Amino acid sequence: MKESPQPRRGHRRWALALIVLGAILTFAAIFSIWVNRQALNTDNWVDTSTRLIQDEEVRNQLADYLATQLVANADVAGELESALPPRLKPLATAAAGGLGQLAPQVAERVFATPQFQALWEAANRKAHESLLQVLNDEGEVVSTGNGEVKLELGPILTQIGEKSGVGEALVSKLPPEAGEITILKSDELSLAQDVANLLRKLPVVLTLLALLCFGLAVFLSPRRRETLRAVGFAFIVAGLLSLGLRGFAGTYVVGDLSKTTAVEPAVEGVWSISTSMLAEIATSAIVFGLLLALAAVLAGPTRPALKIRRWIAPYAERSPAGLWGAAFVIFLALIIWAPVGAFHKPLGVLIFALLFAAGTELYRRQLLEESAQT
Repeated sequence: MKESPQPRRGHRRWALALIVLGAILTFAAIFSIWVNRQALNTDNWVDTSTRLIQDEEVRNQLADYLATQLVANADVAGELESALPPRLKPLATAAAGGLGQLAPQVAERVFATPQFQALWEAANRKAHESLLQVLNDEGEVVSTGNGEVKLELGPILTQIGEKSGVGEALVSKLPPEAGEITILKSDELSLAQDVANLLRKLPVVLTLLALLCFGLAVFLSPRRRETLRAVGFAFIVAGLLSLGLRGFAGTYVVGDLSKTTAVEPAVEGVWSISTSMLAEIATSAIVFGLLLALAAVLAGPTRPALKIRRWIAPYAERSPAGLWGAAFVIFLALIIWAPVGAFHKPLGVLIFALLFAAGTELYRRQLLEESAQT
């Protein structure tokens, strides 16, 4: 007779192990989903690049970079010297230096124009589409053998040159590579393809494995409500760890990439914006965990939960439609609030609707059973 509790304790240990494993898988899934959406989705890439250029510190650094490119690739002093009369030729170097100092200010004004916005989006979209062609091993222009993926800012550089007074003739002499930013080099393409293929599968695999672990934990546990609450806490912990790692890693990334103190604010802006989607995914995991834990608490034996169920039970008996109507209003409020990223997608809304409906039905049956016992 005393041996019967042993399997239960064994099941509880297995359930706990599965919850811990599920939390680790959820933590890994959060990062894989972020990298997948950020690196392999063109719309997300363009949206992030647009937000980057809207950051003042990032914009200043880009303006300085393009101004430097303009001065470095255009022989401004030589052109001015050939155009000036003999007595004024010595002033050519000083005038060229003045234009070099003026170029960043001109670049800032160019950045504020709708034309720049269109050119910036087009350049980033073209670069990312080329990147996807490479990663998918498609296309002839960019290949793993001799190609590189570049962000071409030549048209923007041309605008800055013309508006700073350099002149169209000199701008037309700029080399084709002026203003290009290399995103991926040819010797990195093979590795990038392997990583991309892994990233396409990893989020789905990790998410399914995490859900499988949590589902088995609830199934094996003799105390399923407590286990469901523990699953909610696992999602919360995974989300909090992801946010913590984002902040911790950001400190080192900014320190490693900031060659000077002046560049540090721009690097911080790039890190913050490029990892904002990671924060959204982690926050969604935290909110989802809170909802699970709340559902487990409302169905549990605590005094507040019992009081709430006693208050709802008469309505569940007399008017099941009213209970379902209240549940629908709550679910609609969640969709409007959209605390979980999945609420922004039709498939996510459908999955949560099914889960919410199943939870509502289980809760209704619990109310009726408890009401019949009293």
